[in-house]
Amino acid sequence: MERKGILFVISGPSGAGKGTVLRRVLEQETGLAVSVSATTRAPRAGEIDGIHYHFKTQEEFDRMIENHEFLEYVAKFHNKYGTPKAQVLKMLDEGTDVILEIETIGAAKVRKEFPKAVLVFVTPSSYSELEKRLDRRGTEEEAVKAMRLKIAKTEYKSMKYYNYIAINDDLDRCVDTVSAIIRAERVNLKRNPETVEYFRHID
Repeated sequence: MERKGILFVISGPSGAGKGTVLRRVLEQETGLAVSVSATTRAPRAGEIDGIHYHFKTQEEFDRMIENHEFLEYVAKFHNKYGTPKAQVLKMLDEGTDVILEIETIGAAKVRKEFPKAVLVFVTPSSYSELEKRLDRRGTEEEAVKAMRLKIAKTEYKSMKYYNYIAINDDLDRCVDTVSAIIRAERVNLKRNPETVEYFRHID
């Protein structure tokens, strides 16, 4: 029986640094692919369609919803974001481990469809630190920052449904934590039944 890929999910509030953590993890972990999300928002400077996001019109995105082409999707700040199902299933079937950086609402949908998915919640060690990080950005209006903090409180209530927490007060340490989780899950006996079965039949 060929090994199937493991589905990893990384979530956390805005300002937690999960995107930076994910980029670092991808640099040091082999056999791990990131799923490219689809979005209705306009590309930012330097973003490339198919690499950073699959940029879709509102009509295209809604058509994908109607055709059940998303593993999960959410609406956020007047835009929609979703994980195309086909590419994830293909990579998992080929034995490639896949990691999704998605919202907690989307993670809940993934957990229902993939009970064996590994969910990691990235956060600074305190809510006050999260507030400081959003302040340091200095790129958002007060109303937007307030909305992000309000959403964060809801996201923290979802933390209990995750398998692991990765505290991001020190970036290197947080990256090492997430990498350690990935490596441990890859050698979990429950994920390697063919190896267990092989050794069980040795006389």
